[in-house]
Amino acid sequence: MVKQSQNEIDQMVQRARPTNRDLVRRDITHGINLPISNLVLKLKEYYYNDGNSKELLCLDGTVACEYKGNRYYIPIEIWFQQDHPNVPPLAYVKPTSDMFVSTASRDVQPDGTIIIPYIKNWRHPNSDLQTLLKAIVNSTAIF
Repeated sequence: MVKQSQNEIDQMVQRARPTNRDLVRRDITHGINLPISNLVLKLKEYYYNDGNSKELLCLDGTVACEYKGNRYYIPIEIWFQQDHPNVPPLAYVKPTSDMFVSTASRDVQPDGTIIIPYIKNWRHPNSDLQTLLKAIVNSTAIF
């Protein structure tokens, strides 16, 4: 994937109109530029469990994880809610057709929702996307 320009990122953030634009822009820029990530920012429709939907910013792509001496590129989505970073992002593993989410995983629900402690304990200003991505990569229970 080709890295996005700061101008592209700024335009999408502006269209999404999050409450804290500068903080959202900073988190996204830092996350995209991590060497462990290959993520692209998109503006997509997110569907909540209650049936409502909202257009949200979403980082879509892969993170590189080491597991038993091998490197795997795990497809993920990170959704930024309107009040980010005051509320945690929504994170999902998006398995390909030849992948599966382990039913024994304590960090990923069967639908792919990532529920690692870092997300559960998210507190602004101490929490950020860069550290979240590193926590996802370091969670071997993702498989």
